[in-house]
Amino acid sequence: MTYEQQRQDYVAALDWVARLMAQTAAEQLGRPTPCTEFTVRALLGHLVGTARRGLGTADGTSTRGVPHVVTDVPDAELAAEYARLAARLGPAWSRRTGQQPVTAPWGRCSALDAVRGFTVETLTHGWDLAVATGQPADALEPVAQRCLALAPDVVPDRLRGVMYDEPVDSDATIPATERLARLLGHRRL
Repeated sequence: MTYEQQRQDYVAALDWVARLMAQTAAEQLGRPTPCTEFTVRALLGHLVGTARRGLGTADGTSTRGVPHVVTDVPDAELAAEYARLAARLGPAWSRRTGQQPVTAPWGRCSALDAVRGFTVETLTHGWDLAVATGQPADALEPVAQRCLALAPDVVPDRLRGVMYDEPVDSDATIPATERLARLLGHRRL
């Protein structure tokens, strides 16, 4: 896959998550999610933080000060903040080339590898949000299929038990987005 194709997959994942967040009701914020460390509110804050880290990585600015879960955005403004960030991320990454080195939150890598990582993270947590809020969870199956091929490189075994849980059993009859989430240790509630 070319860098431009991967960037487009990332933009599609960002747009999907922005739509999911816009449809998340205030009364759903306390619900648990398939990512067991997060409630819906914490997941929204994590998604905003991930988008901020993605933008910082694309722009070449440090992301060390971006918290794992953003809490400085009021609940009612989370979806709008995410949509603003998502709108900036596509253009920011278009200024990069695939082999250009960047400093992602996990270390130095190519822009292509960074965009791959952010795509997998965004799509997986999008699935978490969709499942937790009762929204369609398999809207980006072609993107998820491509992410499944990337996941072993994006989530190496050395990060299991540190940043990612062990994979959950899966099979080919399950939609690709859920298989991706299961590969990262997430399971339906």
